[in-house]
Amino acid sequence: MKSRYLAQELTGLALLARDVGGGRVRDVYIDDRSWSVRYLVVELRHGLAGRRILVSPVCVTGLDVGGHLRVSLTGDQLWNGPDIDTDRPVSRQHETTLYEYYGIPFYWTAEAGAERAGDPHLRSVHAVRRYTVIAGDLVVGHVDDFAVDVMQWRVTGIAVRHRRWLSGPRRFVPVDAIQSISWMGKAVYVEPASLEQIAQPA
Repeated sequence: MKSRYLAQELTGLALLARDVGGGRVRDVYIDDRSWSVRYLVVELRHGLAGRRILVSPVCVTGLDVGGHLRVSLTGDQLWNGPDIDTDRPVSRQHETTLYEYYGIPFYWTAEAGAERAGDPHLRSVHAVRRYTVIAGDLVVGHVDDFAVDVMQWRVTGIAVRHRRWLSGPRRFVPVDAIQSISWMGKAVYVEPASLEQIAQPA
């Protein structure tokens, strides 16, 4: 099994529970500070009924050659799992419900009882695609995808494509070259030195 996938490759994969089929991955939620993959957005179908839930990658036990993500949960656990409103950011309170339901240790246990300003910076990779990539004062292209290490479930880089060459090759910039992301301006600011990485094939 290869260790790096593009986020678009993960989207659409069948997710298999321990006992039955479990649904399909529809999006990936990442933390824009630690660049960890925090959740897979999974669409479940049961007859005419359907719903979307968040599944932690901690629950993933393997990725088959055929393109199936296997998880340590049963079909009932998935179907009865915490629902998601995909139009809103994931709040700390929502995360608490998810971690309690799946019995996963809180990633922020050390901060339990301490106040934190704001919620985790969870972002949908689907929402960030097409953001403008800016290096210094130069627009160098747009975000086309994210490179994800599925062994550690971390984002390792962004795929950048030049706007005027939409059919051209993608170039990759490591996440440590990202200076900031403007959600209002829909732009990703990268170190000017990363222009060399954008200009060269990955």
